[in-house]
Amino acid sequence: MSHIPASDNQARVPASISAQFTLYFDGRFWVGVLELHERCRGADSNDQVGAVRAARHVFGAEPTDVELYDFLLARSGELIDRAAESPAVPASRPAGSSSARRPNPKRAARQAAKEAARTRPSTAAQAALAAAREETEARASRDRSRRRRQKADEDWARRRQRAKRRHRGR
Repeated sequence: MSHIPASDNQARVPASISAQFTLYFDGRFWVGVLELHERCRGADSNDQVGAVRAARHVFGAEPTDVELYDFLLARSGELIDRAAESPAVPASRPAGSSSARRPNPKRAARQAAKEAARTRPSTAAQAALAAAREETEARASRDRSRRRRQKADEDWARRRQRAKRRHRGR
């Protein structure tokens, strides 16, 4: 039997928990953040007290959809445990409050399709490789035009020299 009064025990048990996983680029690495939004019943039966717990995972390079799916299947339990063990922070507004309107399902599906269709942002490594490739191409182009100009100058000098030899032969 527990020696904790029922009212205290009830205050600590979440009435509902919702989770949100966000993936973002922080300038160097791709980071995933799992947020657990808890709604607990307060002393008053209508009073909703909210708290947020979070855990993050650094991916490094941008994960593909398949890699992200595999990660969530394999290690989501560990991530949820880390988030549950983290200290709770009072939420500025309870999760699922009436101030945040739920979008129309058709609109949400259109927005999701639009986000999935847009081109993925490149990782910093890909951008660095692209810049190096562009620099190499520009250098090669400059070298080609310099060689072409040099060959044209040599051809012109050769033609002039032949013309002078012909004129001397008169």
